[in-house]
Amino acid sequence: MENTRSLFSRRFVGFLLPPLLAFSFLASSPLAAAGTGTGFQVRPAGAEVSGIRLGGAVIPYRNVTVAAQRGGRVTGLLAREGRFVEFEEPLATLDGDVLSEQIRAVEARIAAAQSQYRYEMTAPDSSGAAGPFGDMFSSMMGMPSPPSDLDTWWSRMNRINQAQAKVENLEAKKRELQARLAYGSITSPIDGVVTHRFIEAGEVVQPGQPLFEIAYVERLRAKFEIPVDMARGIRSGIPLTVIGPFGERMTGRVSEISPAVDARTHTQMIKLDLAQGTGLKLGDYVELALRGTGHVSGTGAVTIPRAALLPGSALPMVRVLDGRDDPAERIVRVAEYRDDGMVVITSGLTAGEWVEVRR
Repeated sequence: MENTRSLFSRRFVGFLLPPLLAFSFLASSPLAAAGTGTGFQVRPAGAEVSGIRLGGAVIPYRNVTVAAQRGGRVTGLLAREGRFVEFEEPLATLDGDVLSEQIRAVEARIAAAQSQYRYEMTAPDSSGAAGPFGDMFSSMMGMPSPPSDLDTWWSRMNRINQAQAKVENLEAKKRELQARLAYGSITSPIDGVVTHRFIEAGEVVQPGQPLFEIAYVERLRAKFEIPVDMARGIRSGIPLTVIGPFGERMTGRVSEISPAVDARTHTQMIKLDLAQGTGLKLGDYVELALRGTGHVSGTGAVTIPRAALLPGSALPMVRVLDGRDDPAERIVRVAEYRDDGMVVITSGLTAGEWVEVRR
């Protein structure tokens, strides 16, 4: 009888132990803590991949920042964000009341200086000669014949030169003020689209303050951050495959490669020139397809279900279940979409973590 009870106890414990262990594991997992219905534990990739896709964005061929050449109040705002503007098309206007008053004041000083200049040219000197040309000695212009009058002559010529220089300086000041007044008309330096507007009507701006940012969009570029080990074989001018937001494929040529490496991400920035007529827009998410990457198991690559990627996100993202009530969203780098529904991730996740999977 005692042996029968012992046997029954062992069988009963053996029957209940696996479910209890499984319940204990699930209760302690991040999935249970997050309170979600489905989850997946990230696994090492350990497989060959035919290529890697790196996410990037469409950027303009070049950007131009329009800054204020002088201070003033914004009296007219003629361009809005998203508007296409042509070369030298007005963007905004600044008031010029103060400069106009300064110009009128300079004009009055010019008139007085010109009057003084005319007086010095025609007024008689101490000898009674009418101006410097009233008494000439031989062919020497204006020089008096008596040597005793040389000091008087030189003094008179000095006053005439000073009066003339004063007129010229004031006229130069007037031209400077007029040029500054013309700076109140803000115009576009290129044909492009206004991507940012930093001012509002009625705002007072200072010299050098950014007013608009204009993007040249007749040609576009794609910008990517490439891991250092993958950037070694990339050279300026080579063609690479770019995949658009709807899966369309196009060719871009490498135009810029950053010589510096980002110490935080260990990546290098590259830019590709895209052909015209691609239909892409500024800020579109695109991917760069790189071939021949070989075995990725030693690089920390992992696999997750494709359903773990968040739908509608501009960048590939997943929700990581780390034991908190709200899963943490994290950007990942997709290397390959497999036919079996799995996705190879080369950055952003570590084997052993839990991610949320859509049902």
